[in-house]
Amino acid sequence: MGLLLSVIDQNFPPKATWGVNDIPDLSGKVVIVTGGNSGLGKETARALLSHNAKVYLGCRDAGRAQEAIEDLKKDTGKDAHLLQLDLADLHSVKSAVVEFQR
Repeated sequence: MGLLLSVIDQNFPPKATWGVNDIPDLSGKVVIVTGGNSGLGKETARALLSHNAKVYLGCRDAGRAQEAIEDLKKDTGKDAHLLQLDLADLHSVKSAVVEFQR
C-alpha cells in the first residue's frame, strides 16, 4: 500500500501553495543565479529582480548573458549584473569568485 501511495504522490503532486507573488521584499540581498540567460534561471532572475534583489547572472556566454540582462531590464526596470562563469571549468569558477568578491 505504501508503494502505491508513493507512486501516486510522485505522479500527481499537490497544487503549489506558494508562488512568485509570495516572495518578500529582497532589498539588500545579493543573489547569484547560474544559467540566468535562459529558461528557469532567467525566470528566477526576473522574479528576484522584481522583488528588489541585486542579481548576478552566472553564465558561460557573455553575449547571451548581455541579451538576457537587456531583456530583464525592459521587463523589470532593474539591472542584473554579469558574472562570467563556467561551472565545468575550475579556473573559471575561481575567476568568478575573485570577481564577485571585488
